[in-house]
Amino acid sequence: MAGPLEGIRVVDLSAIIAGPIATAFLATFGADVVKVEPPEGDALRGYPSSLPGESRYFLGINRGKRSLALDLKHPDGLAVAGRLAAGADVVVESFRPGVAARLGMDYPTLRAASPRLVYCSISAYGQQGPLSTRPGLDPVVQCYGGLAWEQGAPDGDAPALVRGSLVDYYTGGLAASGILLALLARTRSGAGQYVETSLLDGVLAMQAGRLFWAEAREPREAVKDFLGDRVSRIYPTREGYLYLYVELPKFWEGLCRTLGLEAWLADPRFQTMIGRHENKTELIARITERLAGRPAAEWEAIFEAAGVPCTRIRSVPEMLADPQAEANGTLAAAVHPALGLVRFLGVPVRLAGTPGTPPGPPPTLGEHTDAILAEAGYTPGEIARLRGAGAVR
Repeated sequence: MAGPLEGIRVVDLSAIIAGPIATAFLATFGADVVKVEPPEGDALRGYPSSLPGESRYFLGINRGKRSLALDLKHPDGLAVAGRLAAGADVVVESFRPGVAARLGMDYPTLRAASPRLVYCSISAYGQQGPLSTRPGLDPVVQCYGGLAWEQGAPDGDAPALVRGSLVDYYTGGLAASGILLALLARTRSGAGQYVETSLLDGVLAMQAGRLFWAEAREPREAVKDFLGDRVSRIYPTREGYLYLYVELPKFWEGLCRTLGLEAWLADPRFQTMIGRHENKTELIARITERLAGRPAAEWEAIFEAAGVPCTRIRSVPEMLADPQAEANGTLAAAVHPALGLVRFLGVPVRLAGTPGTPPGPPPTLGEHTDAILAEAGYTPGEIARLRGAGAVR
């Protein structure tokens, strides 16, 4: 059964993570995504990993796309990009603000040729404002946008980065949502539109539960929540680590009874979440002491039976063969032309009526150059000329 985006053509001019994860989501649900890469490849291809000669990051977030190796600095390469964009439903770019306009690949220019075009720009700080041209990547914007501070500074610890490029991934999700909304609006109006987001938007949106200020009631410097360092946390055990969530009364009671700490249930200091937070040092020390008696795997089973939300800390390699992820269909498998059988993220959102099919493997550099150019109307001779001139690879 076809995916809901079957027939939608996307030209992906973005690089690194945020833009590519947005277009990977579109590809998962049937869009034909043409990933335009420079002749040397997306910079993410050069990121090291334990897979010899390959970037695991690139492979993981470029599933289901077709690769066109194109030199946008070459006038003929730029002309190819313009022709592809004119026939696309969606263009996604992550150039620094101002670059697309210099290339003649900005929204006003492309809209003149294709009024139905949905055009999405993703930047570090936004298209306007004093920082619009400042370079920024996920860890930089984490530090700028308060996320690194929230990991430690509110409690007096050193700021810390959240690993895993979460701001990139969340921003990519915002971009994909914006593109889908614009496509939906196009079905009603017939017109495309400009979509814009940034890593700064992403890092602030991730903290919506913290970014709330009652300006008439409190000084801005006092804005703080208590969701960071609390009794619910990762605890060491005799073997491995265990996360326990014990904030709500029924979970707190389950913890106390499971660990033989029933006296805490009558202690007035521990009757509320606020009270437990204020006395967290004492509570954490006692809980840690009790958990040291068994391995995490045993505690997981014990607390699960008691109805207390918990989990043993699992590794990424473990998740590649996780039975629950497999049951959900979240993981997929395909044959990669250079790597053979590979496993990767499949369909993270399931649609009953238009599920589509699991995405294909990520492309090798320039794997689909000839096919994409032929679809755009270039003859074999013209393709050979473009390759000979260095405009394509």
